[in-house]
Amino acid sequence: MEIDGFQQLDLEKSVPSKKTTPKRIIHFVDGDIMEEYSTEEEEEEEKEEQSTNSTLDPSKLSWGPYLRFWAGRIASTSFSTCEFLGGRFAVFFGLTQPKYQYVLNEFYRIQNKKSDNKSERRGSKAQAAEVPNEKCHLEAGVQEYGTIQQDVTEAIPQ
Repeated sequence: MEIDGFQQLDLEKSVPSKKTTPKRIIHFVDGDIMEEYSTEEEEEEEKEEQSTNSTLDPSKLSWGPYLRFWAGRIASTSFSTCEFLGGRFAVFFGLTQPKYQYVLNEFYRIQNKKSDNKSERRGSKAQAAEVPNEKCHLEAGVQEYGTIQQDVTEAIPQ
């Protein structure tokens, strides 16, 4: 079934529509008008803000809760202020370095030195154990040092 433009307008009018008012209307110098509408998320955020503001209204509290409310607010504000200023003063006076870092560095340096000494001793002990088992000692700089003697004729293939 085909619907005329006129019938379509009648259908649109019969359906209840939400009339939204613009959140902001901006008038430009050249005569243009821009209307800004709020989204559903913004409306939900506004409702949440209103609900939190209405529950924390100290003017509607009795004396006991009123004093507790202000004591808590003063304490939290004081603590956050001291925390902020303490951090700034620590940076200003150079107190961000660990107090005993030089002791830790010295400990690690000594520990590395001890481990190096132990590894050197292990290596020298192993060499000392092998020295008595050798059959002959070769002097450094001699032609046969570190090589096996071969006949020159055997080494060259023909």
